[in-house]
Amino acid sequence: MKKILVISLLVIVAIVIAVLTFIVGAIKLVLGGISLGAMIVILLIVWIAWKVND
Repeated sequence: MKKILVISLLVIVAIVIAVLTFIVGAIKLVLGGISLGAMIVILLIVWIAWKVND
């Protein structure tokens, strides 16, 4: 019984760590996408301003 309890506890800990890792990765992916979108918009604005001034 003790062996089953230890194995199930380890499996639960592994699942919790996997879920937390997935959540952190998803948050980083979303933040990276937002930053990439903002950088594209800023570069577009700079390019348009540069073309208008010529």
